[in-house]
Amino acid sequence: MPAERCAWDGTAQEVAALLAPYADPELAGRLVDVPPEIGARAVALLPPDLRTARLNLSQPPMSWLVEVAAALQGRLVGSLEAGKAFVRFDGVQMSSARARQLAVRIAETWPETAGAPAALPAATAEAWTRWTAHWPTWTGNGEDLLNVQLPQDAAVVGVVWD
Repeated sequence: MPAERCAWDGTAQEVAALLAPYADPELAGRLVDVPPEIGARAVALLPPDLRTARLNLSQPPMSWLVEVAAALQGRLVGSLEAGKAFVRFDGVQMSSARARQLAVRIAETWPETAGAPAALPAATAEAWTRWTAHWPTWTGNGEDLLNVQLPQDAAVVGVVWD
């Protein structure tokens, strides 16, 4: 047991060091603007079942969120509890020009199944005027990204699952 604990402690330190530059200075434990390549490295440190699990049943797996962020030139958001060897990426952000493309991918890849609800309606969607904005200029349901006109000043859009 002690050797196993040491291995997890080492992993926790590795995850924390990898993600430290992306810690939100205003919200302890929150991660922002994580590049997909860093997210992929962090997810690779997790046990395989956590990489592909739909952690709250509606959120797509973290491995998929990393892939879609990379494909659409986006960033990941999530959380990291201090001292734990577990990161949870629970959302993606990208240019608002790719908002509909993101919504379509989520809807097509993660529809409702017998074991899980559809991912897109379970998501909160937000738009910001810039990457460093503190408050969204628009908030809606993930499905709204399929057919709602975003505010003209929206530069960044994201989806997140609780």
